[in-house]
Amino acid sequence: MSIDNLYLKKYVDDAFIKYKGVIDSESISNDFLLQLQKLDDNDFLHLLINSGFIPDFYNHDSSEETLFTKLVECTLAEWGRRMGFHSEILKEKSSKEDVKITIDNKIIVADAKSFRLGRSQQAPNAKDFLKLEDIRKWKREYDNAIGGLVTYPSRHEWKYSSDIYTYCSDKSMPTVMLPYTYLAYFIKYKNNFDIYTLLDLWNYEKLFENSLPKRMKGGNKLAYWKVINEEILYITKTTPEQLDEFINKADEIIDNNIKDTFEILEKEIQFKVREITHIIEETDDSVIRDKYTEFRIKAETDEYKRILSNIKKFRM
Repeated sequence: MSIDNLYLKKYVDDAFIKYKGVIDSESISNDFLLQLQKLDDNDFLHLLINSGFIPDFYNHDSSEETLFTKLVECTLAEWGRRMGFHSEILKEKSSKEDVKITIDNKIIVADAKSFRLGRSQQAPNAKDFLKLEDIRKWKREYDNAIGGLVTYPSRHEWKYSSDIYTYCSDKSMPTVMLPYTYLAYFIKYKNNFDIYTLLDLWNYEKLFENSLPKRMKGGNKLAYWKVINEEILYITKTTPEQLDEFINKADEIIDNNIKDTFEILEKEIQFKVREITHIIEETDDSVIRDKYTEFRIKAETDEYKRILSNIKKFRM
């Protein structure tokens, strides 16, 4: 294995050092695409499985976060290329899809999602994940577009029911939601099947006679994945055991990624505590020193503790 769990983060960090913070996203993305093509399938699968986890070290809406999410889009485009499809990253992003994937002259408009590990999962907003009207609008731009694709990190999931599974089973606008782990599964078994049969995932006339209601016995999450998993097994000519084994191994990779991130955040807290304590110890007045220590530690570690708590609660 020539890449580690934080490959994307290190690539972004190195770019900011190399270009001294003056970032040309398009140029860096082109370079990154060339680097991706040099990876063997095993390394690329490792990267793909770990995709979509925005480092919590980056400030919200920062240049680092923007570049990181751009490189996730590149990873999705490279997935399409490795599958044997034509993939194009859209340069003009205003009101456009992230990646256009062409399969046997049929276009899929794709939205590559990234989320922070420390983001609360208690009540994720469906509109942050998918706006079906956006898919409709993007699809109208092409005569041969058949539907949408939303890709996302595996740990960003709803527990039982959500409007998302209703949206993603609407045959008036077929939009498949797939974690990056599932994209990796297609790469692993791409020699098993005719790649163009992947289009069957958008045959909602067959898969979903009606949209899955949010409130249904067992939850619409279970119903959605029952349909999608069965179709994926049929397309790839694989068994439930093979899919389960692959997902379990992918989960181990993701768990290691989370562990690495968790440890870095813990070390950052420890560093801040030592740094602040050292500074305060130089202060003469003991009362001011104690109060100031308490204040600084709280002010500079609370956000990290919130992130750690969310990672423990929702990701581990």
